[in-house]
Amino acid sequence: MLRLLGILSLGDLLFGGHRRHRALRRGLLWGVLLGYLADKDFDADRVAVDVREKARKARRAAREAVKAAKREIRRAEHDQRAAEIRERMDARKAEREERLETVRAEIKARKEETRQEKTEVRALPVSGVNEAKEIRELADELDRDARTAAMAADVPTIDFPEEDEKYYSARKYGVVQ
Repeated sequence: MLRLLGILSLGDLLFGGHRRHRALRRGLLWGVLLGYLADKDFDADRVAVDVREKARKARRAAREAVKAAKREIRRAEHDQRAAEIRERMDARKAEREERLETVRAEIKARKEETRQEKTEVRALPVSGVNEAKEIRELADELDRDARTAAMAADVPTIDFPEEDEKYYSARKYGVVQ
């Protein structure tokens, strides 16, 4: 600190003149510059330390640059794989949509067929109203019987022998017949 003050005062004396405020500014500037240069260490050890620090910083910067480049490469590969996966997903989605559209069209066609079948009007014979009603009732009864037979066709049944006392329920519960 004392060295700096000495150099500042020396600068004022050397560069002084009849314009005091300009000379003072110029003296301060030169004093600061000379003080900075005088305060620096110019020995070889300090230069070696500075070189090592700069070399370390350069290695670190190179390492960071390599890491950043690798990171960018990995990110680009990741983005490419993600784009491929998205394309496959979109293709599958389109296939599913096509299949769904075909299924929906089939369902719509079936519904239309059933609606047409329901709306078909059965022609009744002209001979008499009672006979037509009987014919309609018989046709409905046959439809019901056919549906019932179709439902019961695949149902397995258990046949119990009637002579076996084990399966005789009236005797089992004490009911007399």
